[in-house]
This record gives sequence, C-alpha cells and structure tokens, in this order.
Amino acid sequence: MQSLQEPAKQEAPVAPAPTPSAAATSTEAPTGRLSSRIQPTIAVTVRLGEARYERLKSWGSSRRVTNQDVIVAALDRFFQLPEHERERAVETARK
Repeated sequence: MQSLQEPAKQEAPVAPAPTPSAAATSTEAPTGRLSSRIQPTIAVTVRLGEARYERLKSWGSSRRVTNQDVIVAALDRFFQLPEHERERAVETARK
C-alpha cells in the first residue's frame, strides 16, 4: 500500500525494437533502373542580374520552356566548346 504523499511510479511503455527489413539489410544494389525522366539530380542555385533574369524569363515564357531546360541546354553547349573558348566565355560573362 502506498502512502498518500508518495506518487505512484509509472514506467513508460517500451515498444519492441523494430527488426530490420530484408531490403534494409541487403548489401545488393537495387536491380530496377530509373526511367530516363526520373534520374537523381542535384539542385544548384544560380544568381542572375536583373537583365539576364528578365531575358531568360521572357524567352522561356514565350516558348513555354522552363528556366531549368534553358540552363541545362546552355550548359550542354558550353561543355561542347573547346577549353579556350569556355575560358573566354566565362571571362566575358564576368564583365
């Protein structure tokens, strides 16, 4: 019997530890491939001056093309350039 001054001790219920699923413990790589439209990507932030942003927005919206598509196409073309032309293009863009 407890005295009136001692609160009853209550222990918090303990949930059983989850067992790892077979997928989580497997060391094999997944066999399925992602479709060509669903590939892992990395987000990149690009800071643009107001004039560049307005040109990008205007051109893309008039053709229903996303900023993403324009920037990816520009990068693809940039990396097709010979190294010396890339260097010159970057110098020009910094001015």
